This record gives sequence, structure tokens and C-alpha cells, in this order.
Amino acid sequence: MGFTNEYTLLRDKSNVFKSINYDKVMKMLNHFKTGVIFVGGPWCKNCQAVVGIVNKVAKDNKLKTIYHYDPHFINVFKEEVDLRDCKDLETKLKYYEFIEKIEFKSDKYVIDTLIPRLNVPAIIGIKNGICVGVIDEEYIYDAAGLHVEENLEDKTVEYSNKLTELFKKVKEKNKL
Repeated sequence: MGFTNEYTLLRDKSNVFKSINYDKVMKMLNHFKTGVIFVGGPWCKNCQAVVGIVNKVAKDNKLKTIYHYDPHFINVFKEEVDLRDCKDLETKLKYYEFIEKIEFKSDKYVIDTLIPRLNVPAIIGIKNGICVGVIDEEYIYDAAGLHVEENLEDKTVEYSNKLTELFKKVKEKNKL
């Protein structure tokens, strides 16, 4: 994926993003890997809003790679679907496995289920296969800066600080 072609606010050709699929995400979780996962895609205005900031903060924190997982995929009927919608049993089971592995909790649920709904973009910190944090706040970006809808207060610094905290948790050395 050409991230700078897909994300209009990502102008850094040497960005930190690397595409991975669902199986590789689950392998990170099941095989005690460490890294940061960006869940979302260029189809989402909220992902478009933060991708440049995520890239900059990652580089400022000396992260070389953030794994980009797009939950949209083409199903057997040649339809584009979102794993988070749980439209069929297979996607419901896969999504549930993912949510359980990262131990994600939310007051919002996938329709007709008791599975917590993960917003995109979601920035997930994984340390030795364990989720150390999730940031899944929805922002938009315009002339007022990075902000939540209906509120023009700029949240760029606040969001950057949350990312820095998460990245530090991922990079933190294991203590014996």
C-alpha cells in the first residue's frame, strides 16, 4: 500500500507504516511479539485526521515501524466488509478473538452482540504479546486543527502526549 497516496495528511514518503493482515496481527498476540498496531484505513476520515500525527510522534519516539491493519476485506461474495461489523459467524469469531486478546472494553457494542466495538483509528500497543494500551479516540482535522466533532478545541498536543505514553510502554525495557 502506498500510504502517502492513500492518506492525504501523510506526506512523509519514509513513514513508519507497514501493512499487515489479520493473521499477522494475531501472530503478534499469540507469539509474544512487541509492536504498535494502527487499526483503520484511508476510507475513514478519523484515520485520515491522525495518521500524520501518529507518524511524527512515532519518529520522535524512535519507533521504526507501526503495523497498519485495515479491518476491511473482500469476503467470499466479493463484497467489501468490515471485520468489526461481525456480519457473519466467521468474522464474528475472528473479531471476538482479537478483542479478547487485547482485552478491550467499551460501552459501545457491535450490533446484536455483546462484543465491544473498537473505534478506528485504534492505536494498540503490544508488549510481549500483551496489550499495554489502546487509543481509539475519533478526531477530525480541519482549519481548527485536530479536534472532536462539535468541539473546535485543538487536541493535537493531548493526542500526541497519549501516543508518546503508549509508545514508551511498548519500548520500556523488561524489569526483572
